[in-house]
Amino acid sequence: MPVIVGCIAATLIFTDSLIAPLFIAGAGFAWMAFISWTVFALVSPVERIKALPGYLIGFLAANSILFLGAVFREVIQVNVINIALGSLLAVFIVNITIMYFEHAKKIFLDSMPGIFVGIALTFSGAGVGFEAGDPRLLALIFIYGILGHLCAITMNYFSGRVKQWQSMCNDKTPTAHNKGQDG
Repeated sequence: MPVIVGCIAATLIFTDSLIAPLFIAGAGFAWMAFISWTVFALVSPVERIKALPGYLIGFLAANSILFLGAVFREVIQVNVINIALGSLLAVFIVNITIMYFEHAKKIFLDSMPGIFVGIALTFSGAGVGFEAGDPRLLALIFIYGILGHLCAITMNYFSGRVKQWQSMCNDKTPTAHNKGQDG
């Protein structure tokens, strides 16, 4: 199985080398797919589908935190341990709102992992030069999120095949009983 995972990862890096230059020259975004791959490696197909709108909600939530934080910093000019109280208030409000999605239990709105992956990838994108609300970043989140899901699906498929092969090999291994020998 490690060889299969290594092949999938190498394919992902190769794919990234083709896609990333379309967004930022000299950049690589495979880490976005690796995050999605690890978070959604062992979940059901329904959970993977629910994650996609979660990415959008996360993108919007992260941008809401940035926007509200900027507005609140202008209104509330108080810092708590070098953190603007307005920014803390923005994080608090947006996260409470997101948590209500989980309680709503609407099929495409309750993917907390998808939402928080979307938030993490949006904030991470700001670290590589994307401005808040940049639609190219949203496109990257979806492209690489889906690539991560495909890696997870491929890994799960081959994992099942390897287990099936191992089971067949174990069934054909001679034992003392089927050789006609007594224990």
